[in-house]
Amino acid sequence: MSGFDRSAMTARWQQLSARERLWITIAGTLIALSLLWQVGLSPAWQAWRQSPARHAQLDRQAAELQSLQMKARELQARPILSRGEALQSFTQLTRDLLPGAQISALADQQRVTLKGASATGLTQWLVAVRQSAQANVVELRLQRNTASQDKQPQWDGQIVVQLPQRGAP
Repeated sequence: MSGFDRSAMTARWQQLSARERLWITIAGTLIALSLLWQVGLSPAWQAWRQSPARHAQLDRQAAELQSLQMKARELQARPILSRGEALQSFTQLTRDLLPGAQISALADQQRVTLKGASATGLTQWLVAVRQSAQANVVELRLQRNTASQDKQPQWDGQIVVQLPQRGAP
């Protein structure tokens, strides 16, 4: 096969009847249109149809990123507490929000032992300790106090908290 022989193809085309040429032309046109649809138009059509949903998704992601950026800026703007200040804040918050809780030191961590702590007080304490004392909860072991007859659930257990390591104790 030496290559494409245009004169042989033209001669073969001329030998075909008008009806055969018509059907070959129709088939070739259908194949060309199908290929055009598959390669050129269909992907663009799908992208255009999906663009409103994708745009809404990107808007949600942008809003979430802006929210995270604001939180990061708030955290950066917070004054940095020394370990002593954090310990003082931690102790005060524990006394105020978890009456009856006992605090014990564990190396560079603090353990809080609870007996009958209210769910509301515990929730407020967890948020306040994280924000005001800049402490992180390392371990949390709680169980519901079944001896309590109050409608408000009460909790027993232990919470281990890591205080910041900056400055003198």
